[in-house]
Amino acid sequence: MKNIFSAVLIFTLSCIFAVSCSRAEVYQSELKIAPVKVYESILENFKNKRYVEVERAIPYVQPVMDTIKAKFDVDLQPEIQSTLKAKSNNFYTAIEKLIFYDIQIIFISMIEQKEGQSSQELKPWLKMAYANYLLLSPTILKNKENFAVDREIKKMFREAYSYLGSESPYGGKIPPNLKLFKKRSDKIIENMVKVFPEF
Repeated sequence: MKNIFSAVLIFTLSCIFAVSCSRAEVYQSELKIAPVKVYESILENFKNKRYVEVERAIPYVQPVMDTIKAKFDVDLQPEIQSTLKAKSNNFYTAIEKLIFYDIQIIFISMIEQKEGQSSQELKPWLKMAYANYLLLSPTILKNKENFAVDREIKKMFREAYSYLGSESPYGGKIPPNLKLFKKRSDKIIENMVKVFPEF
């Protein structure tokens, strides 16, 4: 199981995204590219001072910001735009908030899906949330004291994955347990807030 998560590739997830969004009744259906790819591009371009490229990428995740505002009454756009204009390192924090809330939206959307969703339909979205988390992990690990928390969060993602059940061509089938998944996903968010108090 650990190897499955360690091998998550953002390029591969973009393909999963394209296939899965038709069934998921969440904001991602409005997007043409997996948000995690956009976040990675934004962070990399900002780091390399390619601010025009950053500006061009932000509209691609506008539906994410709109959903965050609607669900959590949090408007991240002014902070993102002002810190980008100032070329401030606080821009990283603003994008990290965006990624954090995106993970929450994915969890909520998965839990709110009607009963009967298969493992194959749910697991790509958890992989997407985990890929988002991998963009936050380096910031968490800047503080050596957070090593155990980062490891625990990754462990909880693997546990959450197991709660989404399994399907086998040989007849073995374990249905998703969304109650256990919710408990584990809530714990993931709780632990993330501990190391990102600004969230």
